[in-house]
Amino acid sequence: MKRFFSIIVLATIAIASQAQSLQKFFINAPDSIQPYMKKLDREALVMSADPSKDTCSYMNIVYGGTVSITHLTPELIVFNPSKTLTQEFAILPSEGDSVYCVISTYKAPEGESCVKIYDKNWTWLSTLNLTDKAKLVKPDSISEARFEEIIQTQEIKMTLASIDKKNSQQLNIEFSMPLMNSEEKMSFLPAIVQTNLKWNGKTFN
Repeated sequence: MKRFFSIIVLATIAIASQAQSLQKFFINAPDSIQPYMKKLDREALVMSADPSKDTCSYMNIVYGGTVSITHLTPELIVFNPSKTLTQEFAILPSEGDSVYCVISTYKAPEGESCVKIYDKNWTWLSTLNLTDKAKLVKPDSISEARFEEIIQTQEIKMTLASIDKKNSQQLNIEFSMPLMNSEEKMSFLPAIVQTNLKWNGKTFN
């Protein structure tokens, strides 16, 4: 019983330490990454959320509009600095110290994501290439010739990415098709297949 209690205490300390680490990383974001709020405002935004209940936290900003945190756990922070931008901050295990994944998703109106890995000091380590990992499958509603034609017209290939809310070491990605009218999008929607990439300690693959 004493051993079990000790394990629970150590696990609780580890989770709390990880939460503080991710929150500190988010709060200390450089202006080039996070120009929307001052450091003190980011800290106040995090502190006003309740991670135990995953409650949202909102704050009005000086230039107008509202920023919000809509997901806050020890492994993941989802931050919405504007109506067109979502940023996800995740802490990931590595061989040495932990590293951090930052996903910026812009929607204007179709979405496109950029996935970067940083160390705890916000030193950029790598950027993940998403377009060669996303998948498309021909839906039954489209002929093979029409499927190939649509793919060829998609010269600009945009990809959406998001950390899985139940497993922060999984990255979910899928294509975002900007050069289609509404009818084409409805027909092509079944072709867009979500790809799940696992973190291996260095990258998602």
